[in-house]
Amino acid sequence: MPSASVIYHSDTWTTAGLGADIANHLRAAGIEATVSSIDDTDPAALGEVDYLFLGAWTHGLFVVGQHPDRPWVEFARAIPRLERPRVALFTTYKVRTGSMFRQMRRALEPSGARVGLELKSRDTHLTGDGRRALDRFLGAPR
Repeated sequence: MPSASVIYHSDTWTTAGLGADIANHLRAAGIEATVSSIDDTDPAALGEVDYLFLGAWTHGLFVVGQHPDRPWVEFARAIPRLERPRVALFTTYKVRTGSMFRQMRRALEPSGARVGLELKSRDTHLTGDGRRALDRFLGAPR
């Protein structure tokens, strides 16, 4: 059975809720999925799964300067080289995501992660478009 880790950093638990919704969608698709906070995750163990979902809340001003906060960036930079998992990013936001995904990708550069999906939501649930994009990501060849 394919496996996935959904790892999040959440300020108000909104991002944690979105991570849980992603994991539930993965389980419904037949993928064994675990969900945990960056505080409860060893970055060195992330290369063993088939799918890796990394999430952070959108930090910064409402309309400019969006970025992941320092604890998420430090966690992302500690991830060793990733060869196996297909990587997806997710974020929650109030007004817009701006440069959030670009900043997340930049923090992941040392791991060599090839990000194949970006999901965003204003609340704890995947949007309809997000569910469809996730299904396409899961069905895409490795």
